[in-house]
Amino acid sequence: MTSTVDGSAPPAATRGRGATAFDDGSLLTELRQLSESSPTLARQHGWEYLRELGRHGRRDQLKALYARGVLPERLDGPYEGLIVGKLFGIVEAHLANPLLAINPTWRGKTFDAESGTGFNRLIPLARFAMRVVAPLYNGVRRIGPEVAGFHFQYGPGVGAIAPAVPVCALNYGVEQYRNPSVRTFPIKRTRDEIVELLPGLYLGRALLTMRSGEVRLIAYFALRRFVEEDVCP
Repeated sequence: MTSTVDGSAPPAATRGRGATAFDDGSLLTELRQLSESSPTLARQHGWEYLRELGRHGRRDQLKALYARGVLPERLDGPYEGLIVGKLFGIVEAHLANPLLAINPTWRGKTFDAESGTGFNRLIPLARFAMRVVAPLYNGVRRIGPEVAGFHFQYGPGVGAIAPAVPVCALNYGVEQYRNPSVRTFPIKRTRDEIVELLPGLYLGRALLTMRSGEVRLIAYFALRRFVEEDVCP
């Protein structure tokens, strides 16, 4: 039997099977049961499973997981981010994915539940990258070791594409934020939708509204709460 880095056994649905072994949400059911007694361990297992699904390009399984997600009860404070797999569905993906493989630049998101606003957290290099890809955008600022940018408003909504489940929807099109809308970086036309898989672990999808009006899925991402126990020595 295999074990995790902390010596505990992974959920039965993952033992002896690869990331292609998702079966009707059985792993998610196990993780939700585990979270009742060991929430941190459940988040760790879920995070690594999402990472594996992304590594193997299993968008079918990600879609199935997303469909079983629920509306997040409350997003507030900083969350660690993970781009699950690669960008897809847009011609710019073949240029962006090699760069993301080297350094994803994106660290996560920070939410303010009281105001219903938030921002993305990036590595400091992003400030210089923005001067190249979106020179007119001046919405980034340094916050400690990270850079904040691409602000949004958020609140409950319904998925804009199937599966049309209840979601937390992030709107980047707010005029006061002046998010970039250039072809290579159309943040202003992007809508993030987030569901909760289990307490403290979330699966999101990025949707892009094309010039034709079509809403297109272009990426999956994951978020988890910053919790001290999640940090391995």
